[in-house]
Amino acid sequence: MPPRPVGSLRAFFSPSRTRGPVAAAPTAELRAFRATLLGTLVTSVGLGLTLPFTFVYFHRILGLPLPLAGVVVAAAAALALGAGAAGGVIADRVGLGRVAVLGLVLQAAGTVLLGLAREPVAGTAGLTVMSMGNSLVWPSLNGLVTHQVPPEHRSRAFAVRFGLMNVGIGVGSLIAATTVSVAHPNSFHLVYLLDGATTAVFALILLVGLRNTAGWRAHPHHTGQVVPGGYRTVLRDRRFTAYLGVLLALAVFGSSQTEGPWAAFVSQAPGGSARVVGLGFAANTAAIIVFQLPVERWTRGFRRSRLLVLCALAGAATWGLTGVASLPGLPPVAAGSLLVGAMAVFGVGETLLSPVINAVPNALAPEHLRGRYNAANSATYPVSKFIGPPLAGLLIGSGSPNSWVAVVTLGMLAAAGGAVLLGRRLPPAVEHP
Repeated sequence: MPPRPVGSLRAFFSPSRTRGPVAAAPTAELRAFRATLLGTLVTSVGLGLTLPFTFVYFHRILGLPLPLAGVVVAAAAALALGAGAAGGVIADRVGLGRVAVLGLVLQAAGTVLLGLAREPVAGTAGLTVMSMGNSLVWPSLNGLVTHQVPPEHRSRAFAVRFGLMNVGIGVGSLIAATTVSVAHPNSFHLVYLLDGATTAVFALILLVGLRNTAGWRAHPHHTGQVVPGGYRTVLRDRRFTAYLGVLLALAVFGSSQTEGPWAAFVSQAPGGSARVVGLGFAANTAAIIVFQLPVERWTRGFRRSRLLVLCALAGAATWGLTGVASLPGLPPVAAGSLLVGAMAVFGVGETLLSPVINAVPNALAPEHLRGRYNAANSATYPVSKFIGPPLAGLLIGSGSPNSWVAVVTLGMLAAAGGAVLLGRRLPPAVEHP
């Protein structure tokens, strides 16, 4: 096992006592990273208010038939994928910070429009603008961390942001659970407006906190320097494409299965119910909040590919527990406990992934292509939503729904095998953070 890096992120958070020009750059980076964390917490509370309600909002409040609601969500995701690719190009030309603020402004405007909508057309327009803005924000923020945090602390920085985001989502979800009701349509409009307001606050925080710091503008090149660019260059990086393959497998057979398919399967299981589904997602969020920083400390000396392997194995264990819980003859209480525990295990797997998912592409990316690398990295999530849920629908809707458990479990085991092979291709500086 490689030696653990000296120091911690706490040292980076601590204001330098050094006087003079030497301390100026770290102070600016520290303030920029703190602004990013503060904005992440604020906007994630708003996100938690609305995250579970997209289908319900379009179907029950805006009056769109459920199949058409699925089409609208898929179409918005497709447009967001294109916007994310364009955002990577723009970020490399004008700066990651500027694109992050632009994306937040679009996201806030789209969310407010969605909250003001009283019919499906306006709601669809709002969802589209919101999704396109969101696809610009997160790749840019992930790239900005490389300017704000020293290399030896970046894995922890990404883990802190992920944990903080889940704290905010958890708080927002608890508020929504006690205030939002189909019987009161205005409650839905209100939470979407609040979500838009928190996103606008995040944009203002970044505009003030990141302006004129490293990453706000594009990386300058020397005059006359010929620099290869474009997504073709990105996809020629075989180490990066191998990493994308593993990440896509983790998303297709992992995260995309938790957003609908798992609940659909559980609703058919003997011990399943809407209450069990709610408790399962609460356990997932709680596991991330409780274990994120301890897991990051425990695994700080691990190879990054090993973390990907452990994440995939945690996913396989999640689906295995789900399958056991669906066995006939199991007492409902035991089945429900297994299902809730399964989602907690998945949450622990997510804590293993968070120090790696954004650190690897930023470690591989040359500065002039950082926006494109992060955009390609983020694209795996919407792509997985085009593959994972339809596959699950076919399997769960078949005569043998347990075939879904078998396929997703084998898929996660295959992802673990892919991560082992990936570890042999990554450069030592990337594999050993």
